[in-house]
Amino acid sequence: MVVRWRKPGGRGVATVDVRRFKHDQIVIHFGGELTSVDAYTFANSLISFADTVRSVNAVVNPGQSIDVRLDAVGDGSFKAVIKQVRKGLGGFFSSAPSNVFWIIAALFIENSIDGESTIIIKEDVIIIERGGERIILSRDAYSQFENVRKDPEVRRNMSRTFKAMERDEAVENFGLAPEIEDEEPLVQIPRDDFARFSNLSDAIETGANRRLKSSRAVIVVLKPWINASKKKWAFEWNGVPVSAYVSDDNFLLRVKNHEIRFGNGDVLEVEIEYYQNFDATRDIWITDTSSYTVKIVYAFDPVNAERVILR
Repeated sequence: MVVRWRKPGGRGVATVDVRRFKHDQIVIHFGGELTSVDAYTFANSLISFADTVRSVNAVVNPGQSIDVRLDAVGDGSFKAVIKQVRKGLGGFFSSAPSNVFWIIAALFIENSIDGESTIIIKEDVIIIERGGERIILSRDAYSQFENVRKDPEVRRNMSRTFKAMERDEAVENFGLAPEIEDEEPLVQIPRDDFARFSNLSDAIETGANRRLKSSRAVIVVLKPWINASKKKWAFEWNGVPVSAYVSDDNFLLRVKNHEIRFGNGDVLEVEIEYYQNFDATRDIWITDTSSYTVKIVYAFDPVNAERVILR
């Protein structure tokens, strides 16, 4: 169960308002009867947590990249301030929430609680009730939270964060707090739940209420990742910013070899896959915007050069 910072066996707190993370920073804690933290544990969990921040931002605000920085280390080197620094103007006018750490805190809480979630809609907030816990999110953050929660890259990076800590038995719990001066984190994940996070599945199964779709599309390249095929690229599709993995190895090799160079406004003709979930209350299929993958790149249309046929 997710509770405030406590010793094992302490009493839990039922409600966490993640809006208490008021700035573009979050503090992570390593808890327990500690006199030291293994350097490997500290470094690798920090790196993986930073990758989680970047992958959440890629879903929430695909047109805008961020730097994630270690800003300060607290008492005994057992807590660290992680800050995000926005770069460029991409996504400046988007509807992304003001703080991706609201979404990250909600993700960590929800994934450590069993059972189904009940959603309570208030005038200015959304309350997620699950397993006796209540998570309070702003409305705009909740809309993005739904897109992020099943994203494979987000889940993979969350898993890596806890795999690093599982190797060090001295770490009894992991916490998140708004400020480094806070004596108690707002959220705590006890060691008993580390395995739950380490085993987060990347698979997204289909079923009666979930289907895989494929579309031929023309998309504008906003931000490519030349040497990082496992990161999501930022595109514009029908005037809407989207983020997607690119899995066409032939295309990626040509990009890596600089046979294809990108400029502002360049266009790709592609086959793009995505999942849709069925909303029974409205009798419609709704696209899971976190699931886009560019499977095939048929052609490259640079603004100032001739069209290149790739398939």
